[in-house]
Amino acid sequence: MSAEHGESETGPPDFIGVGAVAAGGGWWLRMLLAHPEVRGPDARRRGLEFFSPFCAREMTDADVAAYHAHFPRRPGTVTGEWTGRYMCDAWTPPLLRRAAPDARLLVMVADPIERYRAIYADRLATHAEDEIFFMTDVADRRRHAAQLVRLHRFFDPAQILVLQYERCRAQPAAEIARTYRFLGIDDTYEPPSLRDRVNSLVHQVGPLQPDERARLVDFFAADVVEVATLFPEIDVSLWPDFAITGS
Repeated sequence: MSAEHGESETGPPDFIGVGAVAAGGGWWLRMLLAHPEVRGPDARRRGLEFFSPFCAREMTDADVAAYHAHFPRRPGTVTGEWTGRYMCDAWTPPLLRRAAPDARLLVMVADPIERYRAIYADRLATHAEDEIFFMTDVADRRRHAAQLVRLHRFFDPAQILVLQYERCRAQPAAEIARTYRFLGIDDTYEPPSLRDRVNSLVHQVGPLQPDERARLVDFFAADVVEVATLFPEIDVSLWPDFAITGS
């Protein structure tokens, strides 16, 4: 779309945070948006959740144009969004490829046990007293490997940066600089909130029972091994339950 009558040109985003849910993506997006060369979508929301409707209907060219319209183009800047469920929704990666084939994708993974606990805490805090809720779908979505392999089917690996939440917390300056370099912007910029410590992913919820933790570790172990094999930069020792598994 051309800029006319003072209106901003729009187009596909330069970057998209695609996952994972409850893994620190919102925190990392705030760090990105603090950079003077980075802009979010026009609505300035954390994520657009744009592709969810297309599990049930075809995405049209008009839909693609509507997605592009969220991203005003400004000289000397990059623009993008972060929606944590894009990676886990199986229909979304091919749609991302269609809507933004040249975008750089950002992924933040985290200890699957702690992510499970965080989402469980959220559901526990919001569900009605007599409501039954099931965590099977939550556990399945915490497995990273198949989702990352699916992304590689539709995007060149060079377009994908996989970050680790625990490493970002431990080494925020190095990891945000690495992210800035990946996006092709000034990596010497230090966001004002760099030293802020993001709250733990886990809300106020009691510890897992030993047998429950053991079952979850068994459920996630093979996936963690595959992730560590595919992405050697992932430091499994930062996920205590899997430190031996990943060695």
